Amino acid sequence: MNRFGLTLRIAAGSLLALLLAAGSALAEPRTAKVAGKFYPEERAELDDVVRYYLDRQSEPAVTQKPRMLIVPHAGYQYSAVIAASGYRHLHGHTYDGVVVVGFTHRVQFEGSSVEIREAYETPLGELPIHPEAVAVLQTYPGITHQEEVHESDEHSVEVQLPFLQVALERPRVVPILMGSARLEDAERLAEALAGLARTGDYLFVFSTDLSHYHPYSEAETIDEGTVNAILFETPQAVYRLFQRGEMEACGRGPIVTSLLLAAKLGYPRRELLSYANSGDTAGNPSNVVGYAALAMFDQADVTPAGRISPKAGAALVKGARLTLDMRFQPERYKNRIVPLGLDGFAELSKASGLFVTLRKQGRLRGCIGRIETDEPLASALPKVALDAALRDSRFQPVTAGELPELHVEVSVLTPPVKLSDPKELVAGRDGVILESQGRRGVFLPQVWEETGWTRVEFLRELASQKAGLPPDAWERATLYTFQDQIFEESR
Repeated sequence: MNRFGLTLRIAAGSLLALLLAAGSALAEPRTAKVAGKFYPEERAELDDVVRYYLDRQSEPAVTQKPRMLIVPHAGYQYSAVIAASGYRHLHGHTYDGVVVVGFTHRVQFEGSSVEIREAYETPLGELPIHPEAVAVLQTYPGITHQEEVHESDEHSVEVQLPFLQVALERPRVVPILMGSARLEDAERLAEALAGLARTGDYLFVFSTDLSHYHPYSEAETIDEGTVNAILFETPQAVYRLFQRGEMEACGRGPIVTSLLLAAKLGYPRRELLSYANSGDTAGNPSNVVGYAALAMFDQADVTPAGRISPKAGAALVKGARLTLDMRFQPERYKNRIVPLGLDGFAELSKASGLFVTLRKQGRLRGCIGRIETDEPLASALPKVALDAALRDSRFQPVTAGELPELHVEVSVLTPPVKLSDPKELVAGRDGVILESQGRRGVFLPQVWEETGWTRVEFLRELASQKAGLPPDAWERATLYTFQDQIFEESR
């Protein structure tokens, strides 16, 4: 045997040994890094402390099963009573797994790192890692594993685990650490978590404290604004408020990810469960850190009137495209009238609000529709599609040469419902009709994501841009909300 062949065998044998060694290392549980610092390191004491904080909580006013929790991660003497108010809501419920999203206080990296060990060991014993969930998440871009991150003394995930061990009795967990607070990383993680949610019944826990090191009253004011934004604003608005320095929280990434995920999961109802700061829990009001526990619960299981099936929606999109093709490329059809393929859907024979949106290279090229109409969807569609292409006064009419670059989107609207209180407006989900002084303005739900406006900014712009009224006219106007179903061509 030549020296080259011998070298190959030795190299292959060494590689196999390394792989086997790595495999055995991954089989070992991740050991706790902050036991004895952030919470007790003795099993009996830790069990007593966790149960003490859980037992101090009153019976939950909301008995629904939580879908998400946002909870603090400071040392237990500071924040455990607040975290416990969230975990108390898990009593009596079960999940296929629990995803815990924390972040790195010291190490920065792009994307998010998911735990791949078989278990995570705390003083209360081992928590099994959910291997199937980990495998699903790793199929998404931006989700990797960085061993050095999980071996650091990061506490944002670890402090949550003893509460889960007691509240849910050894659930399978998926610890994740975010390496930055960039919007792109939050969007990627939210997309991965939404994909995981489609495979089973998961609880999503997001770890963050609020403002840091302000006098008591100042901290309360700052935290009130942050909590209200989490409860009522879109993820885009929350991210922008953080960027502008108008809100404070160390876990910006987890917060924005939670709101992006909520939008993907149908806007679950958000509730504040508890708030305090370290001046309340540890007694020094001159320099405090804020803590809040929030939960998200499924909305009432009511399907809004006016919803249509995915197949009917796809037919509308194809019909809009065919309408444009026949208008701008008549030679292809030899002046024939080609059926749009909508007659086979009984639901399209009903009247409903309808918009057609055209985009070119991601930018708006035309958007026109009807909020309310007596005309059936099937007959209204071709008229609205042509209006979007030819009669949107903001743009020059579409030309035949642009057709290949256009992306067609059809929005079907639910019937408008009068809004009795602006606080009932769900940012990101609801479109709004404003009526005042004989004027009317409309914003579709997509406007939230496209602009990143807060709820007040949204309503002020609706009054001024669309209704031609003073920006504060929304406060005296009659408001109606509606939702839309968006169907679009594949990109």
